[in-house]
Amino acid sequence: GTGPAGGAAVTPATAATPTTPAKPRDLAAEAAALAALEAELLGGDAPHPGPAPATGAMSDDARKAVAEELKPASPKAETRPVPEPAPKPAAPGTATPVAQRKPDAKPADSKAAPKVTGGTTPLAPAIMTELGKPLAKPPVVAFDKVTKSYGDFTAIKDVSFSIPDYPGRGEFVSILGPSGCGKSTVIRMIAGMLPQFPQTSGTVLVDGKPVKGPGPDRGMVFQDYTSFDHRSVRDNVAFGLECRGLERSIETDGAVRKQTVTTFTTQSAHGFSKGMTVTIADVLDSSFNGKVSVLATPKPNQFTVQQEAPDAKSGYGRVIVPSLSKSERRERADFWIQKVGLSVKKDADKYPHQLSGGMRQRVAIARTLILEPRIILMDEPFGALDPPTRSRMQDNLVALWRENSPTIFFITHSIEEAVFLGDHILIFSTSPGTVMKEIRVPPPDRPSLVIQREQKFMETVLGIREIIDALESSQRAGD
Repeated sequence: GTGPAGGAAVTPATAATPTTPAKPRDLAAEAAALAALEAELLGGDAPHPGPAPATGAMSDDARKAVAEELKPASPKAETRPVPEPAPKPAAPGTATPVAQRKPDAKPADSKAAPKVTGGTTPLAPAIMTELGKPLAKPPVVAFDKVTKSYGDFTAIKDVSFSIPDYPGRGEFVSILGPSGCGKSTVIRMIAGMLPQFPQTSGTVLVDGKPVKGPGPDRGMVFQDYTSFDHRSVRDNVAFGLECRGLERSIETDGAVRKQTVTTFTTQSAHGFSKGMTVTIADVLDSSFNGKVSVLATPKPNQFTVQQEAPDAKSGYGRVIVPSLSKSERRERADFWIQKVGLSVKKDADKYPHQLSGGMRQRVAIARTLILEPRIILMDEPFGALDPPTRSRMQDNLVALWRENSPTIFFITHSIEEAVFLGDHILIFSTSPGTVMKEIRVPPPDRPSLVIQREQKFMETVLGIREIIDALESSQRAGD
């Protein structure tokens, strides 16, 4: 990647001017090489039983299996595997019917809903119109022909991809590619971080809106251990809550109706408690902004209230929670310290210099998750960890992702890590980087050490490695 965490970003002041003109990159040749590799993967003679050779060469049946796995799915046929039975999601960028919501979600009453015009509201996951048709919901993140240049140097060129907004679950997007291909540039553009942001050309959207800078809906975890040395683990984790110091406006999933008891579900746990006063806002009736008391908390990410809306309206709402006191910040910090696998009793009062590398990275992850961002951007966060610690962190991250359902962008140089963690893999070309291949794999449902020993996993890894090797060989041939 590029940037401080993934390699030095080249700026106009530091970009070196070659003494001889570089040979123009032959994108057609690269595409042809990739097509040839895929055609070769699709080929083969009679099936060859048995496991893949230990030398790393792939058997014919393995090549066919991997080729089938790596085929770009058509929008109509694309499915997204999930660990539990779930309806087939809509194709990326299309509407997600309310009928596909989680069983505990309470969809709005389509008969009572007023007609909505002018497109969907960004607060509503999916609002039913009077005709019973769901309004299209924009992708969580979308790049459209995005290019970033620093003077004469182009980091990425014409990058396009779309990450759909599935109901109740975010995607885990692994980003692979050669060093210097612009992986870090991409996620820093999503974060709205200088100097990668803004883009030179193209469009970067988050929830259908152009990125204008950093925001509370996006959190970043770097490869370097970004802890405050003078603050304890607990204070490091709670730092973001101290900085926020404002009311939190949280998107909810539940109908807003007149004088009814309703249970709202949020994307993740927010520290709701019985008796807490919150503010409910109906996204279909901006005039209603009523304060109510929480009656119960069935789950950590749910709260029940009796609403007193002026009219019998229906829609999806948002709750405004008061800023947290010092004791509440401490309580939430301890909760997340434990969630990332640290001990509150043993570790919360320690300082960063007393922690191992893996423990410091857990602190960084907890500091990001405590803010409950919808999008988490991770720039090679496990790159400096030893293999056993890295494996434990992978399993821990998967568990946190399943429980809290954010959309995660994860940069790594490890194909094995990308295949294990990601259910959506973006493969970038050499510099200037662009998306050469998108692959979908089943999300992990077993520990990493178990999955990574399976033949199917190894075959997928080998297939991706051959694609990346072909891209690098094509680039070297063009130099």
